[in-house]
Amino acid sequence: MSKRKKKWHECNVAQAGESAIHLWQFHASERRFALKSEITETKGNPLSKKAVHKTWRNLIQPKLNIAWLPENQAFLRTLPMPECEAEELRQMLEFQLEKVSPLPVGQIVWSYEILPAAEEGQITALVIVAEAAAIETHLEELESAGYQPDRLEVSWCHQLLTLDLSADQLWIRLGKQGESVVALSAWVLNQTLRHAAIARLPDTEEGRQSLAKQLEQTAWTGEMEGWLSRLPPINLCLSPECAGQWGDSSQFWPASPAQTQAAPSPRGLAILSARRAVRGESQADLLPEARRTRYRQQHTDRMWMKGIGAAILLYVFGVIVYLAVLEWTRRESDQLQAQARTTALTYTNVLKLQAKVEVLQEQMDLKFSALECLRVVSERLPAELTLSDFNFTGKALTIHGTVSAADSDKVAEYHRALVDAQSGESRLFRFVSAPNTRLLPGQGAAGNFRWDFECELERTGL
Repeated sequence: MSKRKKKWHECNVAQAGESAIHLWQFHASERRFALKSEITETKGNPLSKKAVHKTWRNLIQPKLNIAWLPENQAFLRTLPMPECEAEELRQMLEFQLEKVSPLPVGQIVWSYEILPAAEEGQITALVIVAEAAAIETHLEELESAGYQPDRLEVSWCHQLLTLDLSADQLWIRLGKQGESVVALSAWVLNQTLRHAAIARLPDTEEGRQSLAKQLEQTAWTGEMEGWLSRLPPINLCLSPECAGQWGDSSQFWPASPAQTQAAPSPRGLAILSARRAVRGESQADLLPEARRTRYRQQHTDRMWMKGIGAAILLYVFGVIVYLAVLEWTRRESDQLQAQARTTALTYTNVLKLQAKVEVLQEQMDLKFSALECLRVVSERLPAELTLSDFNFTGKALTIHGTVSAADSDKVAEYHRALVDAQSGESRLFRFVSAPNTRLLPGQGAAGNFRWDFECELERTGL
């Protein structure tokens, strides 16, 4: 079962040169594929973290980091294989590594690409081999710049894999790396890639003669193995540095004329590499699995640390906001309590004043009631009676007096007058007790009598 193709949103391609690191950034969504920016950073200086690091956003919008291994550190071999499942093909290639690898198997990192073959049921496996120590050194250079790749590729292989296999040709790609020249030769015959190799040559006449000897040896091998019956035309792909001295194919292949074309720029190769990787067309990946696991773990740890840091900052911010709100609430509470104390004191003073007013009002009412009672008692007192005592208690009134025996009937008349007494339009007394008369001590039957009444007021505050 084929793996589901991952949908990338961004793609970076990094090339570490001798003095600088070049980085190309691409928009790689389904809607568009376009170059976003191009960055060149001097070796020893880190690349922009925003450009190369992955964040929580990349969980939703994945970012692919690609790095290029210098071509002079890679070896290419072609192997004809039968069509089979990917896992079975890898196992069969592992069995043949000792035959095709220029280095001991325990010291290499390898991968492969699959190309079609003319024979039915056959394919061509392009095996890419690199020394493990060289890859580790290259990855350490990238890590020092802050770049952790998801894929490690050989950029020229993308040109090789996109060659037109319908026409026979000897395709030679020449480019200068440092003081030497790297030559990639590919023999395409009968719609099949028969042979591919990378040679490292000095930029001298001896280097050009060495390339001629290697091509001649390959031609002999092809004749012996039966896949080369005639010499194919040469197609030279030259970088600008090699266009002069290496542009004449007669130096290393005088038997056949050559067509010359300019090699694509590093930017063009970056576009090709990113486009094939985003589309899922690239298979070869020289990144060691241990490095891939470590990068993934570091990325996970970095995301967790950032998440924990963000949570701590959010918690601290929440605590600060909580303390600020608490302090504001405390101040508001203190102000309300102070206002309540002031209001309570004012209320208490008001109650005191109200009590004093009520007491004074009651005193005034009592005085008025006493005066009113005294007025009524005096006005209705018959001339024959003598008032000797007037006692007002607020709700009750007690009066005492004397009368002669001959005028004792005036007491009853006075009693009726007090019962009917009014203050304004209402009765003055609610209840007037019956007159109590008694003979004064030491008086005879015709002497003076003492009388008294108890009157209960209808209301106070008249």
